[in-house]
Amino acid sequence: REWLPAVTRDISILVDDTLPASVVRETVRQAAPGTLVRIREFDRYQGKGVPEGRVSLSLRLTFRSPDRTLTDAEVQSAMEAVLTALKERHSAIQR
Repeated sequence: REWLPAVTRDISILVDDTLPASVVRETVRQAAPGTLVRIREFDRYQGKGVPEGRVSLSLRLTFRSPDRTLTDAEVQSAMEAVLTALKERHSAIQR
């Protein structure tokens, strides 16, 4: 039922530069509800404005329910769960 609208949200976080993006994506998958249908890394930056030993990672999360349109509150709750898990497991800082 692809015709139901998807909701995308972007997040940018600072994490240790040795942390693989695949581990970050797995943390997101575990923390997000079943409505998360896609995670895509679209930017990885090290340099000016990013502390030594850290990397800025930007992810696009796509949510879709198979049977209804998601509410803003549901998506916001999912994003909060994801960010909490990233902070707890990887000491991520939201940018």
